[in-house]
Amino acid sequence: MIQKFSRFVNSGAGLEKTLRLIQCTAQVVAALTVSSALAVQLTTVKLQLALARRYFRFFGFIDSFQRMSALLGRDGFGSVGGLIELAKWTCFGLYFVLEDLTTLHAMGVYAVSWHDPVMDQANTFWLYALSFSVAGGIWALLFGPSEQLAKKDGEKKKVESKKAVPVKATPSSALIQQIVVDGCDLLIPLELLNWMPTGDVVVGSTMVLSTLLTAQNIWARV
Repeated sequence: MIQKFSRFVNSGAGLEKTLRLIQCTAQVVAALTVSSALAVQLTTVKLQLALARRYFRFFGFIDSFQRMSALLGRDGFGSVGGLIELAKWTCFGLYFVLEDLTTLHAMGVYAVSWHDPVMDQANTFWLYALSFSVAGGIWALLFGPSEQLAKKDGEKKKVESKKAVPVKATPSSALIQQIVVDGCDLLIPLELLNWMPTGDVVVGSTMVLSTLLTAQNIWARV
């Protein structure tokens, strides 16, 4: 168990989830505590860990745009599921880029006057990306098998249910888990944008749930 935990926290993804779990736990406790001094300390912990986690996703736009490029080169416009995925990774890429632009400001190195509006736009794209992810998961559950039939080589791609060979689809359990995770995380940009304020306790609690769900997949791989 100790060796497993060591491999988990020494992996980039595992360490990020560990920091996220501490961050959201501190957020919930800070909101519930009656001690103002402890609340200030825990809020500082939350903010510092949130900043630390930004470094883990600093180059996240590269993977997002690569996925977007792969969809454009394959069948991003050939199906509803493909269109949703294309929109999702485009929004994720834009979110990462805009957030990266404010990193020096967040670090206290170089303050800029446009920090707040840029972060509002970044969080808006994050909200859109998570919404598309939830929509894509629901679509895949309902219509995924029919869209994931193998297609013949060539410019004309036909789907013939009798002749086509099914492509390995994402298990329903994984899709449901992803819908739950993204649905929980949706509350974060909604709170940050003040579109649907739910409070630190609710946001922090849903962050704990989504973190544990994604962490268990990483735990199984290490």
